[in-house]
Amino acid sequence: LRPNQRGHILDVTLRIMSEQGAAKTSMRQLARECGINVATLYHYFESKDALLAAVIEERRYGARLAEPPEIPAHLSVDDRLRLVFATVWQGALAEEPIWRLLLGEALRGEPTAIVVGQSLLDVLGPGLAAWVASAIPELDEPEAVADLLLGQLFAGFVRHIFQPDLDVAEIERAGGDAIAAAVAPGSAP
Repeated sequence: LRPNQRGHILDVTLRIMSEQGAAKTSMRQLARECGINVATLYHYFESKDALLAAVIEERRYGARLAEPPEIPAHLSVDDRLRLVFATVWQGALAEEPIWRLLLGEALRGEPTAIVVGQSLLDVLGPGLAAWVASAIPELDEPEAVADLLLGQLFAGFVRHIFQPDLDVAEIERAGGDAIAAAVAPGSAP
C-alpha cells in the first residue's frame, strides 16, 4: 500500500468521475485505475456514494473559508466587492473538476451529490458572508451580498461551460462589476 493510499484514491476518483460522471464510474474501474484491488477500495470507502462524499469533504472548504482574504481597506466599496468576487472566482476555477463533478451529478439527480451540495452551500453561504463582513464592514447585509456572490459564481460557471472560448478573466470582471453595480449603485466599472 502507498503511504497516502486514501488520498491517491480520492485524487483518481475526482479525475475519473469529473471526466465521465459518477454513474458511469464503477468501483472496479476505480480500483483498476488506482492500482489496487476492489477489496482494498471497499476497505477505505463502503460505497461509491461514500467515495463521492469524501472527494468533496477532502477539499476542506469550511476551513478554507474560515480565513478571509486580505482586502485593502483603503479601496472603495465597489473595488473591494470586485476583489472578493475575484478571490471566490479564482478559487472556484482552481477547483473546477470538483465543481463540474458536483454540478453535473446534481443535475442528473444523484442523491449523494444533492446532499453533499446542500452541505457545501451551508458552508459557503456563511463563509462568504463572513468574508464580506470582514472586507466591507460598512455593508449592512453581508448575507445578501454572499448570495449575490454565489449567484455570480454559478452564473460564471454556466458561461464558462457554455461559452468555452470566453476568457475566464472576462467572466470574473463581468461578475465583479455586476455585484458592485447591485450593491454599490453608481459605481462605474
